[in-house]
Amino acid sequence: MAEQRNVSENTGADSRSARPGAEGSPSKDLDWMQDLPLDILRRHAGRGPRYTSYPPATAWHDQIGPADLHAALAHASDQAKLGNGKPLSVYAHVPFCPSQCYFCACNVLITPRTDLADAYLDRVDKELDLLAPHLPEVPTTQMHWGGGSPSYLTPAQMRRLLTAIGRKFHFSADAEIALEADPRILTFEHLQELREIGFNRLSMGGQDFDPAVQEAVHRDQSFELTAGFVQQARKVGFSGVNLDFIYGLPKQTLESFARTLQQVLEIRPDRIALYGYAHVPWLKPMQRRFDAESLPDPAMRFKLFQMALQTLSGAGYEFIGMDHFALPDDELAKARRNGTLQRNFMGYTTAAGTDLVGVGLTSISYIGDLFAQNERKLNPYYGAVDSGVLPATRGLRLTAEDQLRSDVIQSLMCNGIVDKAAVERKHGIDFDAHFAKSLQLLQPLAADGLIDLGPDRLTVSDLGRILVRPLAMCFDAWLPAEMSGMQRFSATV
Repeated sequence: MAEQRNVSENTGADSRSARPGAEGSPSKDLDWMQDLPLDILRRHAGRGPRYTSYPPATAWHDQIGPADLHAALAHASDQAKLGNGKPLSVYAHVPFCPSQCYFCACNVLITPRTDLADAYLDRVDKELDLLAPHLPEVPTTQMHWGGGSPSYLTPAQMRRLLTAIGRKFHFSADAEIALEADPRILTFEHLQELREIGFNRLSMGGQDFDPAVQEAVHRDQSFELTAGFVQQARKVGFSGVNLDFIYGLPKQTLESFARTLQQVLEIRPDRIALYGYAHVPWLKPMQRRFDAESLPDPAMRFKLFQMALQTLSGAGYEFIGMDHFALPDDELAKARRNGTLQRNFMGYTTAAGTDLVGVGLTSISYIGDLFAQNERKLNPYYGAVDSGVLPATRGLRLTAEDQLRSDVIQSLMCNGIVDKAAVERKHGIDFDAHFAKSLQLLQPLAADGLIDLGPDRLTVSDLGRILVRPLAMCFDAWLPAEMSGMQRFSATV
């Protein structure tokens, strides 16, 4: 999925109390960005989950399978019949890619042969047939294709996949229909086909436009190519374009990244994701191709992020949270202002209050209280659907405590505020008593100015927006069991 795009992680958060401008205009006061306290950043910049789910995927197990997904969908269908159904969001995974970027952590199969996708699409068709009888009768308000690279598909294959999905799901007239696009392999013909069949948003990687950095990470994608591609996308009618960039890459300097940021502003995408590269060669052996001496040190990483924060915010982008910036009139910025922003496997999203159905290799469904992930290897995935079995093989059923803590973590990361009374009403708890340990863990972060521990609410500060993951970790009941495996997570800054 989009959140598996690379092993990069990020800094950032959101605070409704500190959000830019009452009407969502860019912040007029950027002074707090000028001199970020490096001692505080270093003190709290440990490793931790990104909270695209809670509990994190590291807590999931292999006792979840097709029967659990059937049951979750059946419950969703029952709720829909009672008029309480949630709309759906759909994720489709296309695992193929023609070349390997050295920072990438996707579930990806490297091959230049687009004909191999036909056998894969045959299996996705079968999976959709298996899902169809169990889907609730509700509208689908969002769809996203990730990978790998959906750009790997030919225009005819793209039309085939969307047609197959469209037969099973009922898209609302204003649905957001998006895919991850690679400007190096997506043609103008692709763009025309995508608009014709209903796609309205593109998300693409840029990473860094500096030639030396691109050579180091094995991704040749010039500014000129990317800018021309965005221009073509807008010409054929795409209403939203996202660009992803990474700080902390090999051979990156303040001067080179400043040039990249200025080129980003020339393109002026509707949304920008800014990730911090996590060097984890013990997890991703391809990163051993990097000379460790070519990586920016922690102090330089902080400076790179600070410069990006100042540059993008000063140019009119709202700091949405953690890893996203958006122009004020973009739907993501609007969702932040009206309180419907949500964080899931695609990062920050406007799809609040939806159930997520994933199709394809390694995709994840989140239905009601169930996380269910499909097979992560191609042959077992083929074997399952060929046998008439949904390919769900791991996941987790959330307890009431999990759902409580998930709500608190979402509030911190998306709104920057936790309203204690609202949490108490929804979950039937005494907030201060129930979260006594969490509040104790927050004390040193509050002392460093990251959060205000008020009697009625918790409010993330401007500085806390950069270090929201350590704040969320104070509410994570699964972390103690995971502490020995913290290297599985990236740095929080």
